[in-house]
Amino acid sequence: MARSLRSQAKKRTRAVKRETIFKPVEDARLARLAAAQAEAAKKPSVGDFMDKEEVATTTTTTTTDDAMTEEEPKKISTSGPRSNRHARKLKEKKKKGKKTNNKF
Repeated sequence: MARSLRSQAKKRTRAVKRETIFKPVEDARLARLAAAQAEAAKKPSVGDFMDKEEVATTTTTTTTDDAMTEEEPKKISTSGPRSNRHARKLKEKKKKGKKTNNKF
């Protein structure tokens, strides 16, 4: 006869596997991720670099701001009309009208 998943033997086997097989792998992964995170924290972030550069360049680009406003790209609408085929089918459906199924 097969053992159920709630049987003591199955529970004990899963507990042993959890401690001997999966726990070391999980600990190694956690240590590796913590080391990578600590290393990434030491590096300067992208936002900090951009702030320092922005302060230096704001005084030089005050005259070019006027030129930039004229070169803004035209906005493109992404919610355009539906395809002609869809509109044609809707028009045909309206033209047909509602069918009645009153049969006595």
